Amino acid sequence: DARSVPALLEVLKARGVQPDAVRHVAAIVLRKRLAGHYVKFDAGTKAQLKQELLTLMTSEPERTVRNGCVGVASTVGKLEDGNWPELFSFIGAAATDANPQARELAFQLLAELTETIGLYLKPQFPGMATLFAQAMTDSNEKVQAAATKALGQLLSFLSDEEDSVIHPFTNLIPGILTVAKNCQTRSDEDSVAVILDVLYDLAYSTSKTVMVHLPTIVGFCMGCVADSNLEMGVRDSAALVVATLAESKPKSFGKDEALLSHVLETLFNLIENSEDSAAGALFDSNPAWREDQEADADFDPTDLDSPTETSMAQGTLDMMACEIPKKYIFQPLIHRCVQRLSSPEAHHRKAGVACLGVVAEGCAEPLRQHLAELMPHVFNAAGDANPQVRECACFCLGQLAEHCQPEILSYSSQILPIVFALLDDTTVAVQATSCYVLEMFCERLEPEGVRPLLDPLVRKLAAMLEATTKRSVQEMAVAALAATAVAAEDEFQPYIAGVAVLMFKLMALQEENLFSLRGRALECMGHMAIAVGKESFRPFFTATMQCACEGLTFDSTDLHEFAYAVFANLSKVMELEFAPVLDDLVPHLCQVIGADEGQLEAAEADDAEKRELQSLAYIAPPSSNMQAGAFGALDDSDDEDGGEGNYVLHVRTALLEAKKGAITALGEMAAHTGPAFVPHLEASILVLHKAASNWHPLIKAEVAEALCSMVIPSVAANHGGEIDWKKGDVAGDNPMSAHTTAVVAAVMKELVELMKDEDKDTVGKACEAIQSVIELCGPHALAPVAQDCLQNTHALLSKSAPCQEADETYGIVGGEDDDDDHDSFMTSVCDLVGAFGRVMGPHFVQYLTQFLPPILQYAKPSRPPSDRSMAMGCLGELAQELDAGIAEHWTTVFLPAILAGLSDSDENVKRNAAFCTGVCAEGLGERVAPQYPNILQALSPLFMMDPSVGDTAAACVDNAAAAVSRMIMASPSHVPMTQVLPTLLKALPLKNDMTENETVYKCLMGLLQMNQSDAISLKPEFQRIFAQATSEESKVDADLKEKLKLALGSLN
Repeated sequence: DARSVPALLEVLKARGVQPDAVRHVAAIVLRKRLAGHYVKFDAGTKAQLKQELLTLMTSEPERTVRNGCVGVASTVGKLEDGNWPELFSFIGAAATDANPQARELAFQLLAELTETIGLYLKPQFPGMATLFAQAMTDSNEKVQAAATKALGQLLSFLSDEEDSVIHPFTNLIPGILTVAKNCQTRSDEDSVAVILDVLYDLAYSTSKTVMVHLPTIVGFCMGCVADSNLEMGVRDSAALVVATLAESKPKSFGKDEALLSHVLETLFNLIENSEDSAAGALFDSNPAWREDQEADADFDPTDLDSPTETSMAQGTLDMMACEIPKKYIFQPLIHRCVQRLSSPEAHHRKAGVACLGVVAEGCAEPLRQHLAELMPHVFNAAGDANPQVRECACFCLGQLAEHCQPEILSYSSQILPIVFALLDDTTVAVQATSCYVLEMFCERLEPEGVRPLLDPLVRKLAAMLEATTKRSVQEMAVAALAATAVAAEDEFQPYIAGVAVLMFKLMALQEENLFSLRGRALECMGHMAIAVGKESFRPFFTATMQCACEGLTFDSTDLHEFAYAVFANLSKVMELEFAPVLDDLVPHLCQVIGADEGQLEAAEADDAEKRELQSLAYIAPPSSNMQAGAFGALDDSDDEDGGEGNYVLHVRTALLEAKKGAITALGEMAAHTGPAFVPHLEASILVLHKAASNWHPLIKAEVAEALCSMVIPSVAANHGGEIDWKKGDVAGDNPMSAHTTAVVAAVMKELVELMKDEDKDTVGKACEAIQSVIELCGPHALAPVAQDCLQNTHALLSKSAPCQEADETYGIVGGEDDDDDHDSFMTSVCDLVGAFGRVMGPHFVQYLTQFLPPILQYAKPSRPPSDRSMAMGCLGELAQELDAGIAEHWTTVFLPAILAGLSDSDENVKRNAAFCTGVCAEGLGERVAPQYPNILQALSPLFMMDPSVGDTAAACVDNAAAAVSRMIMASPSHVPMTQVLPTLLKALPLKNDMTENETVYKCLMGLLQMNQSDAISLKPEFQRIFAQATSEESKVDADLKEKLKLALGSLN
C-alpha cells in the first residue's frame, strides 16, 4: 500500500512523540518500502518527500535516527539515478560545515550513495576528491573515519574502471593510509578492517596510481600483519591484501627488492617466533586431525577456527612463491631458509625448514636444480633434537617429494631410512607427517627404490595402523601403505593378503565420523590392484566392489568419491572382467555427473536489520492516531519488495568433488572395458557435453580428460583396438567406421571448444585429449576441425588465447615477458604441435612459418629452463616427423636453436637439443653435413658429463650418443671417425634413454657390416658393449638382443 510511505514518514518525524528506537525502525522500513512505491508518486509528492528528508537530516539530533534518514535519502537518490541536485548541494554544504556532526553526515550520505555516484556522477569526481582530501585531515576522528569509509567504498566500486576515471580518488591512497595508521594506533580495528577491504578490492585494479603506491600499501599491510595488538582476523585480512597484490602485480612486487625483502623477513620472523606448529598446514583441512585434537585434554576449540600467526605467514609466503617470478623471489627465499637452517636456535631452524616446504610448490623448478645444496640441510633437520624441527622437516620432505619430481627420487636411499626411523617418533605429529612423506615419495618411486626397505616398511605401517588410536595417523598410514604398494608393483604380492585383511576390517566401519578412514582403506585396495595386477588381485575384486557399491548407499559424498576412485582403478586393472557391472554403474555415474551441484537461494536480510525489524513488534507502543499493530502488518511478503537480484548461489563443494570422481570413473571404464562400453557411449557423451559447460574449472578439466576415452570403445568394437591410418593421408578413404567417425566428430568438436576456455588446466587437458584422439584415429579425425584447432593452438603459443587474457589484464604478460615463469599447460600445447606433425605430415609444413616464431620465443636464453626445454623438444618432434619438410628453416631456425641448446646451462635443454640434432641429420641428410664440424664441437661437452650424477645427466650423454649415431648413418663421410668413434663407444651402452637403443646399435652394426676401418680397430670395445647389451640385466628389448648376440658371435 503506497499509503505506508507517508505514514512511516510521519512516524520518523514524530520526535518527542515516538520513542527514538521506533523512529529508527520506521526509517528502516520506509527505506524498504520506497522502492516499490516511489515511481507511483507525482512530482509534487516526490519534491515534498525530498524536502522533508533534507530538513530531517539537518535538524535530527539523535544519531541512530539521523543515520536512518541517511539511508532513506540515499534510496531516493538511487531511485532518481542521481538526479537530485539539492541533495548534493546539501552534501557539499554539510561537508564544509563547522559542526563535525554535519561533516560526518555528509560522508555517511556519500557512502550510502556509492553506486549512484559511481554510475551517474563521474563529471563531479574531481570536486568530490577535494572534499574527501579535506575530510581525511579533519580534526574530528569520526569525520575522518566516515570520509575514509565513503572513499573506500567508492574506490572498491570503481576498481575495474579505467585509470582516467578513478585517478582523482586513487591519488588519495596516501591519505587513506595515514588515516588507517591513526586508526591502528588508537585500536580502531573496525576502521582498519574497512580500509583493508578497500585495499583488497584495489589489488586487482589496473590503475597505474595503485601501482605507484604499491610499496606504501604493502608497508601498511605488513605493519598490520606484524602488530600483535590487532585481532588475528584483521591481521589475516592484511596478509590477504599482500598475497593478492603478489598475485595481481607479481612483476612490480618482485622487482622492488627492498619491499620484497621487508615482506619476506617479516613473514619468516612471524613463523620463527610463533609457538604454533609450522607443519600445521598439512593438517588444517583434515577432519580426522581436528577430531584427534579435540580429544586432547588441553584442547582449545578456538585454535582450530582462527588463523594463527604461522598459518597467516605461510599462506602469504605460499602465494608469493607461486606468483612472483622466480628470478626475483627464489634467491631471497632460499637465502633466508639456509641462513635459518644453519642457526643454533631451534626456532630459527624450524622456520627455515618449514618455509622451504611451504615454497616447494611455487618454486619447484629452481628447487629441482638446487636440491644438491639443500637436501643436506633438510636431512640434518629430520634428525634434529627438537620435535618441532623434525615435524617441519617431515613436512618439507613431503612437499619436495610432491613437487620436485623426478629429481628428488635420486635421494631415495637417504630419504626412506630417515622417514622409516621417524615413524617411531614419540611425537604423533611427526609420525603422521612421516606417513605423508611416504605417500608423496613412494607413489612415484620405482620398485628398486623401495625394495631395500619394503618388508620392514610394510610391517611398520601395518603395526602402526593397528596400534594407534589417532584416526588421523590411521588414515595417513593407510595412504602410505597404498603408495608403497604402487612403488613396489608386483613385488607387493606377498603382502596383499595380509594388508587386505586390515583394509576389509576398516572397510566395514559404519560410524559416520569414520567414513573417511573407511574410504582410505577402499582407496588402498584400488592402489594395490594397480600394483599387483589382474591375476593377483582377482581374489579380492568382488569384495572390494561390494564395499564400494555399499558406500554409495550412504549419505556421504566422501564415500561416494572414494568409490568412484576405486571404480576407476579397478576398471583399469580388471578390464573386460569389469564389464558386467557397467549396466548398473554407468547410469548412476551419468546421473551424478548431470546433477546440479549448486542452487540459487534467496539472500537473507542483514542480521542487524532482521533484529531491528523483529523488535518493532514489542518496542512500538500504540499511537493515538495509529491502529495498534499497524507496523506489524508490514512483513516481507508484500509484493512491493520485488526481491529481484536478492539471490545467492550456494555451492555444495563435496558434490563437486564427487562429480569430478564420477567423470574420472566414467572415462576409465570407457578406456578399459572395450566393446562392452559401446551401448553406453551415447548417454556418456551427452552428459559430458553438459558437464563441459559447467562453471567450475575442476569439472571442465576432468571432462576434457574423459572425452578422449569415449573414442576407445568404438575403436575396440569396430577396428580391433587399432586403426591403420597413414600420416597426412586425407585424400584417401576414411579408415574409421561410420560409428567411430560419429563418436570422434562429437568428441573433437567439444574438445576444440574447450581449447578456448578461460582456465589453463582445462585448455591443457583439452590439448592432451585432442592429441590422444588424432594419434589413435589419424588425419581424418583432425580434418573436420583442423582449421579451428590450428588457430586455437597458434593463439595459445602467441599468448592471445582467452585463458591468457587475464594475465594481460593484470600485467602478468605484455611488454617484456622474459621474467615470466613456465606455464605447465603450455607443455601440452607444444606436445599437440608435435602431434600435428605426426598426423598431418607434409600438410603441416605450410604452417611452420606461423608456428615456429612463437615457439622460438620460448627458447630464448632469458626464458625459464622448462620453457627452453619445452621449445627445444617441440622443434625436435617437428624435425623427426616432417623430415625434409623443415629444410627451408634449417639454417634460420633449427641450426641456431640446436647450437644454443647444446650450450645451455640446463641439462634437459641439452638433452632435447641433442635429440633435435640427430633427427635433423636423419631427415635432412647431406643438407646438414656442411655443419657437422660445428655440431660435433657443440656435442663434445655432453660426452664429458658424468652419467652417474643423475638421470638427466645420463640422458644427455645417451641423446648425444644417439645424435652422433644418426649423423654417422646420414653422412658417414663427413664424420671424422678416428676422433669421434672412440668417444661414442666410451659412452655406451646407454644408461637412461632406452628408446635410443635401436638407433645406436643399428649404427654400430652398420659400421661393422661396412668393415669400416676405425670400427674394426676398436673391435674389443664393440665386444664389451654388445656383451653388456645382451646380458640378463640389460634393458635392451628382446628382438634387438638377438641381433646383437649374432653380431657378438661374429666378432668372437
